Amino acid sequence: MNTESTIKTSYAGMMYSHDFQLWYTYLKRRIKQEWRPEELSFLLGKADHAYLDFEKIFQVRKFLAQESILLDRIYASSHIEAMEFHREKYEISEERLVRLYIEEDEVTWSYTIEVPWTFETEANQPPAPKLQLEAWKPQKDLQLESDAMLHVRQKIDILLDSDFFAHGAAPWQLFRKVKDTGQVHLQIYPRHLKNVLYGFIQQNKMIVRNVDGRYSFFLTDL
Repeated sequence: MNTESTIKTSYAGMMYSHDFQLWYTYLKRRIKQEWRPEELSFLLGKADHAYLDFEKIFQVRKFLAQESILLDRIYASSHIEAMEFHREKYEISEERLVRLYIEEDEVTWSYTIEVPWTFETEANQPPAPKLQLEAWKPQKDLQLESDAMLHVRQKIDILLDSDFFAHGAAPWQLFRKVKDTGQVHLQIYPRHLKNVLYGFIQQNKMIVRNVDGRYSFFLTDL
């Protein structure tokens, strides 16, 4: 790794052990999907910083209470990473400080998590969670990006001719409609949908409204 081009940041926040289990689960899910935090914010119908703040350990409990159900819908999964926290008999559940260190270079983001708990690792217990994770930056393939955008536009064009937008369409609902391509080499990311939708807004074909605290997309009344 070229340390001269490495960007290092760190964040810290208070969590209960169960909240950490969920926070860690969602971090692993996002990395597995190769999505960026801003893309999760978009799918949730929130401003770009919303999900990023959560990963930076800001008001984790509040965020989970508001967003965990929708996050599970987005991922089509309610699986929670298994982990067993060691606790002495006299200990009570309390918030503790968790730290996240991120190193970014030209090709990867490396995450190191520092926790105040120890984990039970006996034969009948799940293995301790991996506290070092890595995410690869997307390759800049202009042809694939162009193909992905074209696929999304074609899918949205079909929806424009239906009544799908009659009562507004949430970003996560739209993503479900456009993400499948039937082509192994062509993967659709939330950023492709976002770019296409805002292109339609610039063309005055669509508008975005805040509905109950989330962005929703409607056809323009012409």
